[in-house]
Amino acid sequence: QWCARGRTPRAPRMVVYGGIHLLAEDDDDDLFGQRKSTDRVTAPTSVYLPPRRAWFSLYNQRVTVPVSPAEAARRRKLGLIQRALSDDVMLEIFKRMSPVAVARAACSCRPWRLLATHEDIWERAALDAWSGREPPEVTARVCRDRYHDSWRRMFLDRVRMRTEGLYVSRNTYIKAGMTDLTTENVNPVHMVCYYRYFRFFGTGEFYCKTSPHKLESVAKTFRDRRSAAVDPNMYYGWYSIADVESREESRDESRDESRLHLECAPVERLSVADGRRSCAALHMWLRLRSTHPGGSNRLDFVKLASVDEAEPVPAPTAEEWAEIDDPEMAYRRSCGINVRRYVGHARVRELSRGLNTMVFVPWEDVHDHVLNQGVDKMDFFVTG
Repeated sequence: QWCARGRTPRAPRMVVYGGIHLLAEDDDDDLFGQRKSTDRVTAPTSVYLPPRRAWFSLYNQRVTVPVSPAEAARRRKLGLIQRALSDDVMLEIFKRMSPVAVARAACSCRPWRLLATHEDIWERAALDAWSGREPPEVTARVCRDRYHDSWRRMFLDRVRMRTEGLYVSRNTYIKAGMTDLTTENVNPVHMVCYYRYFRFFGTGEFYCKTSPHKLESVAKTFRDRRSAAVDPNMYYGWYSIADVESREESRDESRDESRLHLECAPVERLSVADGRRSCAALHMWLRLRSTHPGGSNRLDFVKLASVDEAEPVPAPTAEEWAEIDDPEMAYRRSCGINVRRYVGHARVRELSRGLNTMVFVPWEDVHDHVLNQGVDKMDFFVTG
């Protein structure tokens, strides 16, 4: 019939209605009323007409869930970020924040103060704090046995070595100056000021340095490990719990974790007595304590000694550990009282100067801390 009319046969077109395929009638007009050309064969076309669904009208629309009047009144008192994010989302954000940031956020409002007491937040912080010293299984066992399975209580009561800043001590003493009255700018006495800096890492390593420069200038070197490695005045070593060395089992959980032993890498020195060269290592014993829950912000010097190789290490006695708890002794050390003479030619040399208590300074406070003041504004610095 098509050939008799002089028409060119065309391929059938197909229309899809809700997934049902129907063949369209073969006429000269297409589905949209447009005239097709009769001199060529067109490709088959397919059109999908979706059925109506009730939930299609909800796309790109904000639906308000009905709540009670009391809940609506409570939400009106919340801030914008609290209304936009649920408690589950805020909990995940708090778990990725530092403990200091969580404590600051808890001071802003009551909902965040209650959220900051969640155990999941402090579990992650506790595992990170003691990850370099013990495996997670030991940390979980200590939390269960000693702190009644409360991660937050363990983080606040158990001392830890902080790694997000520096431990700094400021040491001053008076030195005799010029007494000739014929010259100008006579200064009969001098106030000498120097600092001891310590930075600890979670791997058991530490950097230390004694310098006359202030905190804000030295912190740049300590923060960059490459700059600290090329500094000729920088010492590095390892630290551990002091009581572990006197026990057979190093994983004994009843040991005093506040007593630390620091050992620097041996360095070569020239003997004053006979002029020969030997290697000596610097040993330090410190007591870690807190001035507020979760602080771990004080390091008290117990003993400082430089020991030649093949010589026994003079560990502090029980009486020397007990003297640290005497506040009068700490004041005398800060003022330079009861300083013993340094014997440089001895095989074991104990130092009694520069043993002031060290204060922890976070990285964000190194420029504004009180330790940056010179001797013209602050002569002695006594810690609490």
